[in-house]
Amino acid sequence: MSTLYQNIFLFDPVTAGQPVHDAHTVLSAQGVEIHASTVVSGTPRVAFTRVADARLQQHGLIASEIAAEDFAGSIRIGRNCYLESGQLPAFHTQPSRLTSVQINDEAPGQISIGNGVVLQGVAIVAYQRVEIADEVMFGPMVTIMDSSGHPLLGRGQPGEAMKIRSAPVRIGRGAWIGTGATILKGVTIGEGAIVGAQAVVSEDVPPYCVVLGNPARLVKRISTAHERKNAAHYAELTMAL
Repeated sequence: MSTLYQNIFLFDPVTAGQPVHDAHTVLSAQGVEIHASTVVSGTPRVAFTRVADARLQQHGLIASEIAAEDFAGSIRIGRNCYLESGQLPAFHTQPSRLTSVQINDEAPGQISIGNGVVLQGVAIVAYQRVEIADEVMFGPMVTIMDSSGHPLLGRGQPGEAMKIRSAPVRIGRGAWIGTGATILKGVTIGEGAIVGAQAVVSEDVPPYCVVLGNPARLVKRISTAHERKNAAHYAELTMAL
């Protein structure tokens, strides 16, 4: 085997979706930065993953084992977020999945989740960086990946891990991402944008626009004046929080 996969699961994967106890304690102990105000409903699947070239490892050119300390701070979750992994929603969903990936001995991927973000059965895989701004709303079973996870050529060949390419994903403040959408590497979704259900997004989405389909295409522009008025009103209501 040319490529080895090593994992550290912060919760036993068998318990994913089941009621969770002391989630903040478990996550914080493993170097995840999560604010005390964030609600974790159900047990998420949170993992540190290392993808290593077997030949480099065999020759002692890279470490032989994954090291949890390398991933400290690689996942950050802000204030007043909601992370749903259980059976409370009325619609189809699944445990939320957060995975930081390290290639050989490089820096692991970063997952940065802002304040007031709602994740419902969302899967995020970061080889480099996935950045989610404040007040983003995700429908169930959205997938976000900043890498394809493999090269286009040379799969199964020596040096495969080093050939994996990634590009940061950024989702702007107040965006809405519909159920089952897939957001691919290198994409920036603008502030206040809306991504329709099951859309596959491979190109940037401008602020305050609606995109639908596979591949996602712009179908509507939203009045920014109206949205800004609503945002200002919301800010006034929440200033005391």
